[in-house]
Amino acid sequence: MKKLSYCLIILISAFLVAPCPLSAKSKKEKNPEKPKQEKMATLYKNARTALKNQGGQDAARDALLGALARPELKNKQKAKVYYTAALLEESLNGVENKKAYLKQACDTAKFFNKLRDMYGQLRLCDSVDVLPDAKGKVHPRYQNRTRAQRLQHRKNIIGGGKFFLAKKDYASAYPFLDLYCDYKDEAATKNGAEVPDTLYSQAVVWATLSAFQTNNFAGTVKHVDKAIPFTDSITAAILQEYKVRSYGQLANDSAWLASLEEGVLKYPNHDWFFVQLSDWCYRQRGFEQERILADKLIAQTGGKAIHYYAKSKSYLSEENFDACIASADTCIALDNNFADAWYNKGIAYLNKAVISQEVSSKDMKNPDYLKDKMRTQEFYRQARPCMEMVRKLQPEKMDRWASPLYRIYLNLNLGDEFNEIDKLLNQKK
Repeated sequence: MKKLSYCLIILISAFLVAPCPLSAKSKKEKNPEKPKQEKMATLYKNARTALKNQGGQDAARDALLGALARPELKNKQKAKVYYTAALLEESLNGVENKKAYLKQACDTAKFFNKLRDMYGQLRLCDSVDVLPDAKGKVHPRYQNRTRAQRLQHRKNIIGGGKFFLAKKDYASAYPFLDLYCDYKDEAATKNGAEVPDTLYSQAVVWATLSAFQTNNFAGTVKHVDKAIPFTDSITAAILQEYKVRSYGQLANDSAWLASLEEGVLKYPNHDWFFVQLSDWCYRQRGFEQERILADKLIAQTGGKAIHYYAKSKSYLSEENFDACIASADTCIALDNNFADAWYNKGIAYLNKAVISQEVSSKDMKNPDYLKDKMRTQEFYRQARPCMEMVRKLQPEKMDRWASPLYRIYLNLNLGDEFNEIDKLLNQKK
């Protein structure tokens, strides 16, 4: 019996002790050891090996860039990381270049994109290289090297822009053209002498157009003012329009208005500027300002239909119906199919007719009764051809001419015409 109890105690003890190693293992799994960080010297050694062997550049670059998060890295060390990453990108470009030289299948897009990425790393290198040290002093170490590296590949940078432009891939073309323009000053001198850059004029125009084509409005306004002087007057006006539109999309109201006013003054024959600025004045209820603008353009261009239409619209808003009609007549004389001018004129006569009815004598025995009625009828008669012309020019816009013609035909006692319009309005209901 004692022997059995002793065995039972041993067995229970075994069960109690057994879980201990399992518990220790679980604790270890919950707190795994952090992977050992490679030394910076090792990362640079790997990068040099990749450069020498022309292989493994992507992994070496990623490992270096991943080390930037280390808190102990100072700005000068970060600059070295970026510069080395740029060399690795340059090496990848060289791999594709070698394939092309040996007439092997190469990835042309990759060839150019690696140079773009190299420029990006060089820019980052420059940005930290000029940061002050703990004493507030700046000691750049890489400026000359980054500049030399960029200049070595400058022609291929614009080549990348042309390559993607030919494919109409404007989004991919823009970064190359943008880089070429950004570093224009670096290439302006060589050994102290000025070097003419014959490609810049093309690059800055292409950069502006590529940016606008891809809704890159910040990119558009970045380059447009430098691009305009290199274009003819027609293209310059289009680029100025892109500038105005871009500021509008960027919700920069002051720049939008300033560039619009600039467009009106510099390109008076590009009507888009006048139309936009005239509409802005109208929305601000600056009717006199709108007419002053129109008169200024009339003096510069000799006068266009659109200028006189704007004046008629502003006069109509001020209920100066006679002046509205006079401006509309001049507009129509220049362009007989200007529907809005016909509309303004017709509405002005209709308003005159309504006012005439209101002030007319209602007493048939009054000597002025017949005279007042004839005056009112004459206004309706003058309004009729205007609104009928609007109907002819804009048959689909029934909302503009149907109700006015209904009133005109009713007051002129034109039964057939009235019945036809009445039927149209009832069908619409």
